[in-house]
Amino acid sequence: MSRTSPRAPGVPRVPGAGRVLLLALAGAGATWAQVPLPAPAPAPSGAVSPRATVQLTLAQALRTALDQNPRVQQSLLAIAESGDDRRAAAAALMPQVAALAYGQRAKNNLDAFIGMPTPGGPEVVGPFNWGRMGVEAQVSLFDLSLWKKWRASRHAEDATRAQGRAVREEIAALVVGQYLRALRAAASVQAGESRVELAEALAKLAENQQRQGVGTKLDTLRSQVQLQTERQRLIQAQTQRRTALAGLGRLLDLAPGTRIELADTLAAPALPGGGFEEAYQAGLAQRPELAALDARERAAENLRQAAQGLRLPTLVATGTYGSTGLQSQPWATTYQVSLGLRVPLFTGGLVSSHISRAKSEQSRVQEARRDVRAQVGYEVEVAQAELDAAAHEVEVANLAATLSTEVLTQARHRFEAGVSSNIEVINAQDELARATDNQISALYRLNQSRADLARATGQLETFFAR
Repeated sequence: MSRTSPRAPGVPRVPGAGRVLLLALAGAGATWAQVPLPAPAPAPSGAVSPRATVQLTLAQALRTALDQNPRVQQSLLAIAESGDDRRAAAAALMPQVAALAYGQRAKNNLDAFIGMPTPGGPEVVGPFNWGRMGVEAQVSLFDLSLWKKWRASRHAEDATRAQGRAVREEIAALVVGQYLRALRAAASVQAGESRVELAEALAKLAENQQRQGVGTKLDTLRSQVQLQTERQRLIQAQTQRRTALAGLGRLLDLAPGTRIELADTLAAPALPGGGFEEAYQAGLAQRPELAALDARERAAENLRQAAQGLRLPTLVATGTYGSTGLQSQPWATTYQVSLGLRVPLFTGGLVSSHISRAKSEQSRVQEARRDVRAQVGYEVEVAQAELDAAAHEVEVANLAATLSTEVLTQARHRFEAGVSSNIEVINAQDELARATDNQISALYRLNQSRADLARATGQLETFFAR
């Protein structure tokens, strides 16, 4: 995008044509010279604007969308949830400590309590009150399954982050495309205004020629018809600009009715160097979809290992420390330490089902990666082909616009001299309109194909947001 609007040297301007869009090629690159729209008249003192107005460059629009778009916010929530899952998996590996305190009133069968009869002793003891307080801790010393599940949760979080980057790239592609469509519509409006101004000047010329006896009523009618045609085209271009700006506001999540002014103008972007292989390798290295699939595959591998770990013994240590005693007597300090080994003997097919599910996920990821790699190659190849074609098309459209301008100038001079009717002028106007529209469309396609190539290589946000 370019924010300057110097007039392209060497391109003639039609007398009386007003503002025109000019495209000149300078060396190997093309620059788009566009006369800025006139600034709106200041509001009267004390007047209140009914709608807010924002002026945005493409980079500002992109940053706004990535900060405010609901889909981006939803992806951030998904990343936060995956972080919670990772912390929950890590908690299973950490010691669990709890404070305990309780009291009890008991009345027990003494024979049943000690497991043998007590001749001559009491059958029942109590009721009595006793209590206990202290801390209890438990830690898993060896559990490979829990360790692998934690590793899998880390990779799952990486996959979610990569998916979040993919969402950002998708939103960036929508914003860039909509901004470029708005620029094309704005350029069409300026071109339409230029053509209306030119048609008005030629209509007045035809009227003057008729009054002087050089022209005919038919010439005047032709020029009036052409003027109405150009006004109709201008109305259509203005409508396209309004709808394009409304779509941009929706992507940016702006308040309904907000007026958007484009700070950039349609300009030929810097064309990338390198060939297909370089761009393809860049896409494989930077596309977030592939990064997400890599993380998913690592997570599936860890889940498979975690399932296999369910067959291994686990070692758990527990301990309690506190004091206990009768309510009416001094309490004594007590503790208990235990070390437990658990060896699974039969799991009812649980382990094999988890392993099979993890292997299925790995196979699914491998197939998806193969598909995405092929898609990256296709997108890079198509984008480069369209970029090369658009670059040549801009050159051709620029030359056609220059020639059409010269044709219109010659036709007007012949009509002013009275050596021809204004049929030549009308035809030249139509040719210039088509050439200008082709010029705008070619430059739009050049920008869009450059954006498509950046999207294919996973560099869209970094290229346009800087």
